[in-house]
Amino acid sequence: MFAAAAKNYTRTTSNNVQSLAASFGAPNFFCGLDKFCNAGQPCLPIQPPAWCAALAIQNYNNYMNSLNTAVTFASSIISLKLGEVVADVYPDPKDDITPLKNIGSMVSSVLDVISFTGAVASTVTAVNGGLGFALRRATPPTPPDRFVAWTNLGQTMSDVLSDFQRFISDSLDRSLNAVVDDPTDGINELIKGGGFLGVSENFTQSDLQTIVTESITRHAIGLALQAQNIYISHSRKSTGCKETISRLCVNKGDGSFTSRILTQAGKRENSLNKDDLAEILISKYGSTKEEILKGPTDCFVANNEQQLVNPFEKGFPTDPKAPCVFNVLTCNFDTPGGGEGDVDRCRNLGLDI
Repeated sequence: MFAAAAKNYTRTTSNNVQSLAASFGAPNFFCGLDKFCNAGQPCLPIQPPAWCAALAIQNYNNYMNSLNTAVTFASSIISLKLGEVVADVYPDPKDDITPLKNIGSMVSSVLDVISFTGAVASTVTAVNGGLGFALRRATPPTPPDRFVAWTNLGQTMSDVLSDFQRFISDSLDRSLNAVVDDPTDGINELIKGGGFLGVSENFTQSDLQTIVTESITRHAIGLALQAQNIYISHSRKSTGCKETISRLCVNKGDGSFTSRILTQAGKRENSLNKDDLAEILISKYGSTKEEILKGPTDCFVANNEQQLVNPFEKGFPTDPKAPCVFNVLTCNFDTPGGGEGDVDRCRNLGLDI
């Protein structure tokens, strides 16, 4: 039906979706940001099956407006949590260390919990078909030479928000203006398969905040620690291990221990244990020693010893305790050193500290 309709409506230089709807009998069907085109009820004003196409376009338009709203909410939530993190764990922030793409991936993954109906999902599933296509089109790339301004987070988040909103607006405009069967931007590519058929709902910042805040907070803490050259010293062959608030010891039963220590690369190539930081993460943020010390090393091992795997690149991790959400570098001390200090040993293993 849609393929036939695409050949029979009056093609225009812009707003081809409105022209298509007019051919269905709905000349006042205007979509866009902050515009909510309405397909009405079946048979009024549009007869089925054309009404199904108009409903899918209406829901697509609602979805894009929901993304635009969600970006604003996400930016506000992330900005607030980053500010708290800096105050608590990053006393001397630097603005040229943390790639801005880390924040961009958080924002884009938050959009994964927005369903095509506009509701907030409590879990994230793979987004396929028109929904995934629409989301990918609305997500801007982040240039590799841009960094998080930890001393001016308001400006950083304003820039991120502007990038996303511009892309969402441009993506929606292209799809509404293109001829409907254009293989790149046409509305047919977005709604075919029925992925946008359903009942729309609204959501609030509170709905979004409930699901995303803790994962964002834990990941932001990891980013702040990475920027300070804080890592996990990890040895699976320690002959002795004394438990402290920043050190986790596991007796292997053969006279050896697995030791994990929250460590910072200090001046003069010295490494510094971070008891004070561990205390903040446990007492204020509710983390356990296992989550702080074992989580990053488990992430490292599970990903073939790839450092700093970012779970937000695969969709929003709604479980804040999921592997890799809180993440710092892991330095393995399983082989004897050559007399160099701990920091040099880690650097020789490829750690950028």
